[in-house]
Amino acid sequence: MAQEVQPDVFISVGGGSTHDTTKAIATLLAEGGDLHDYAIRFEPPDRVIVPPTPAPKLPILSVPTTMGCAEFSCGGGGITDHHLGRKLSLAGEGVTPRTVLIDGQALTTTPLKILVSTAIGQLRIAIETVYSTGHNPIGDGMALHAIRLLFAHLPQGKDGAIETLLTIKTACVMASLASFGGLGLNTATCHHVGGLYNVPHGEANAILLPHTMRYNLEACADRQRLIAEAIGVAERRMSDKEAGLAAADAVDGLCRVLELPRTLREVDVPAEGLASIAAATLHDRSLRTNPKPIVDAGPIMDVLRAAY
Repeated sequence: MAQEVQPDVFISVGGGSTHDTTKAIATLLAEGGDLHDYAIRFEPPDRVIVPPTPAPKLPILSVPTTMGCAEFSCGGGGITDHHLGRKLSLAGEGVTPRTVLIDGQALTTTPLKILVSTAIGQLRIAIETVYSTGHNPIGDGMALHAIRLLFAHLPQGKDGAIETLLTIKTACVMASLASFGGLGLNTATCHHVGGLYNVPHGEANAILLPHTMRYNLEACADRQRLIAEAIGVAERRMSDKEAGLAAADAVDGLCRVLELPRTLREVDVPAEGLASIAAATLHDRSLRTNPKPIVDAGPIMDVLRAAY
């Protein structure tokens, strides 16, 4: 359709799927070929191959209606390939939206369940940013403050007040802007839970995040203590490991307050599908900066079983 219309600009209104689809259209219109030509390849434990996409792209203007922040991502977004059985992460030179319009009334058009689940998706970004192997002081500052704001304001979001929603959205944007040091296992796994079994990304994150935090704790207890301090659950007498466990429990508790699903079973992921998710996750570049290196499907299966 874009080839026929020859537009001057793309406008995306909606959540992450809308914004990622727009990026993919802009990439194909400029570069030609097939989406698979621009899929980022990951070879465990840490090799990432990014195809060049140098052609000039049409500008994109985005209006987000959820708490997810794909509109701020510098990448080309994610597109599910059901034939391959995994989600493709696309190279995205030149497709970052030129303008983003955040409007409180636009946020109120979205059901509350979607708003809170997509906010938990952004909480996941903030948490993984803090303990990613690529963590850095600037990312820490934005991510930790985003965690404080989300824990303080998400429970109040049920009232639907525009000021509250805008505060939550601000925290979510901060999480995305902080994430330039990389993410981890939770992001990698949720890409394929959603891509293969149509589970909303925010709900997948709500289910898996406490489990991936606990899995990684041994490798980053000091970093998880920072998260516990931002949440307000770290006590001086606690060891770093105890503080990290308290942080994971607090995340689980917040998701319960928000009435989000707790298990993969609740969102209709079949038990026989766990192996497919684990196999697909091994191709996901977010594993590159996970604090515990992952080179086979075993640890991913352990986390999926715990979340089932």
